[in-house]
Parts: sequence; structure tokens; C-alpha cells
Amino acid sequence: MYERILIPTDGSTGTAHVAMQALDLAEQYGSTVYVLHVVDETASSLLEATGSESELEEQGERAVERIERMAQVHGVDTVTEIQTGDPASGILDYAEEIEADLIVAGTHGRSGVQRRLIGSVAERLVRHASCPVMTVRLPESDETVTDEADARELAEEALTQSDRGDGEITGVERQVSVWVVDIESDDGESLVAYIDPVTQRTSLVARN
Repeated sequence: MYERILIPTDGSTGTAHVAMQALDLAEQYGSTVYVLHVVDETASSLLEATGSESELEEQGERAVERIERMAQVHGVDTVTEIQTGDPASGILDYAEEIEADLIVAGTHGRSGVQRRLIGSVAERLVRHASCPVMTVRLPESDETVTDEADARELAEEALTQSDRGDGEITGVERQVSVWVVDIESDDGESLVAYIDPVTQRTSLVARN
């Protein structure tokens, strides 16, 4: 159903949630995810005189690389692209070029003066894209594993996919940059699942 899924990103906080929606669909359908960042030509021209234009390009590179890393964690093929121009027009043109089956875009990625100048990119995509557009409201955090229930579910999935059999979760703790889930396997082995709260990468190891 979805062979090519496009994720436009401006690196806004909360973009990980947008990526996870797209990656979940990509895993289901065996899709390739295309990640696009369009350096805003308006902002670029304003910053050119101060020598900060390259900073925008670097921000774009970090934005697409972050989603690319998330896709690798979930075994999804990706293609990344960075362009300069009007963001909405660039996204629409690129979607046509790759014959995208779906665009997954965050809403409220821009605010203040910049939003008033160029309007809502997501709104323009919904109005003018030739393929379906899924919009995802950007939260105030990049964390996609936000509570104990999420951590438990990911730990149980990791245990099921391992060769260690079944087990019982005996503890869940949120530490500074990782969820730590304690597990007792049915064969008496003590395990720990370490879960990245953004990418959802789960590492299952034996406790010494």
C-alpha cells in the first residue's frame, strides 16, 4: 500500500514522534522512507550576510541523520535529501519526483514571525499534495517512550524476539537517558532491558 513514505523534517522538537508514526507504517508495509529537509531560502538569505547560512545546512544534516539512525534501529530502508528553497514547494516537488505514496508531516514545527511569513507548511501539504498526507502534532519532547507501560511493552517484545523464552518483568526504572527494565526469565536467568527513550532501541543483556 505504501512503498514510498516521505518524512519532511525541519528538526523541530518532537520530530521523533513523527518519524515513529512513519517507521511503524514502513515496518508494516516494507516501505522505503524518504527523509527530506528543505533549507528555508528566506531564512538562508537573511543569514547569509552574517555567515550563519552554513549553520542552517548543518542543522538540516543533523535532522535527517537523526531520523536515518532511527530507521536503522527499526530495520527500515531510507533515502535522505537536503535542498534549499521554499519548504512547502520543495516538499511537494520532491513528493512528485519520488512518487510518494504518503507524506507524514509534523504540525506546528514553526512559530512566531517565521510562521506568519511562510504560513503553515503542513496546511499547504494537505491542500496541494497529490498523495495522502498524515499530520502528527509535535509534542514538546523528542521522547517516544514516555511511561512505564511503553517501556514494559518494548521489553516484552525484545524478550519474545530473543532466544531466551518467556519471563516476568520485576521492575521498571526511568533513569537520565534510558529506561531500565528488570526481567526474570522462566529458566531463572536475570536480564536487563535498556531502552532508548527516543529511538526505542532495546538492548537485552544478562545481569552479572
